[in-house]
Amino acid sequence: MDSPARLRTHADLATTLALLSDSDLAELVASGTAAGSGIGGRAVLLEVDGVRVFVKRVPLTDTELRPHHVRSTANVFDLPVPCHYGIGAIGSPGFGAWRELAVHEMTTNWVRSGRFPGFPLLHHWRVLPDTPQPLPGELADEGRTVAYWGGSPGLRERLAALRTASASFTLFLEHVPHTLHDWFHAQLRTDDADSACALVEQGLDAVTGFLREQQLVHFDAHFRNILTDGHRLHLTDYGLSLSGRFRLGPQERDFLDRHRPYDRAYVFSYLVHWLVVDQYGYDRDEREDFIRTCADGRRPEGIPRAAAELISRHARLAVVVGDFNRRLEQESRLTPYPHEAADALSSSVVNAGSSTMSSARASTLGSSGK
Repeated sequence: MDSPARLRTHADLATTLALLSDSDLAELVASGTAAGSGIGGRAVLLEVDGVRVFVKRVPLTDTELRPHHVRSTANVFDLPVPCHYGIGAIGSPGFGAWRELAVHEMTTNWVRSGRFPGFPLLHHWRVLPDTPQPLPGELADEGRTVAYWGGSPGLRERLAALRTASASFTLFLEHVPHTLHDWFHAQLRTDDADSACALVEQGLDAVTGFLREQQLVHFDAHFRNILTDGHRLHLTDYGLSLSGRFRLGPQERDFLDRHRPYDRAYVFSYLVHWLVVDQYGYDRDEREDFIRTCADGRRPEGIPRAAAELISRHARLAVVVGDFNRRLEQESRLTPYPHEAADALSSSVVNAGSSTMSSARASTLGSSGK
C-alpha cells in the first residue's frame, strides 16, 4: 500500500471508530477474534469497513484513572528503573497505559507527517469498562515478582492495581500481517533469503537510528514486537518505552541518558542470537559458545550466505550484550549496562555493513515507499 492510500485508509477508519459510542465500540471489540494475551494485555482482530484492525486491550488501573494521573507520563507507581528492560527472567509489569498511549501518538504523528513510516498507525483509542483479569502467569507469584525486580513498594502496588483494574485502554491499530519472527523464519528457507537479510538489517538500522534522534528508547524490540508486510519493518508494543519528552524524575532521566544507544545494540545482538537458534537450533549455552567463536573469526557454515555475514558482522556486539543480558537475568537487576562498549560496537558494525545494505536496497525496498 503506498503512502497516500495508507493515510486515506487510516483517516477513514479513524472517523468510523470515533463516531461509535462506548457501548457500540465495546460490542465491536467483543465480536472480534482473540489474537493472544500476555503481560501487555489482550489482543483481538476485527474488520472495520472491510479493513482488518488489530485491537490491543491494555489494563488501565484505578490509580491511573485518578484525575491527577490521567494522561500523565510520569512513573506513576515509582517503579525501579531496571523494570524498563525487556530481558528479565520474569517479565516487567510495565509502566502504565498512558505512557504507551503517548508513544503511539508520537509514532502515528511521525508516520502521518512523513518523517518515518516504520510504525503501525493508531486509528483510535478509547477507555472502556472491563472485567478485572487475573495476572498473567509470569507475574502470578506476586512475591517472587516483587523480589526479582528489587522489592520496592511500588511494584507490589502496581501488581495489585493490575489485578483489580476495572477498565481497559483500548487501542485500534493498523494491521500488519506478519511478525518479523515468523516472516524471517520463512524467508530464510526460500531463494529470497539474501534479500530478506538485507531488508532486515537495513530496517533495524533505520528504526533504531530514528528513535535515537527522537530521544525515545523502546527497550523491548525483539522480533515478535516488530511487524512486516514483506516490504518494511514496523516497530510496535511500547509498554516499556522511555522518552525524553516524558515527565521524568532524576533517576529515569539518568537512565535514559545512559541508554540512548540501547535499542540499536539490542536489536543487532538479538539478530545474531535469533539467527543462530533459527539456523542451527542451539540451546542457550551452545548458542553463546558458537557466537564467541564467530566473534573470534569463525565463519558460519551451512546457512544462507547473507545470514552468515550478519552473524559474522555483529558477533562481537552479540557477545557484549549477551553477557550483560545473562548477568541481569541471573545475577542482579542492578547490573550496569556496558553502554560505551555496546555503542562503539553497534556503530562500527552498522557502518561496516552499510555498503551491503545499500547494494540490496533497490531490490528489497523498491516497493516500500522509502
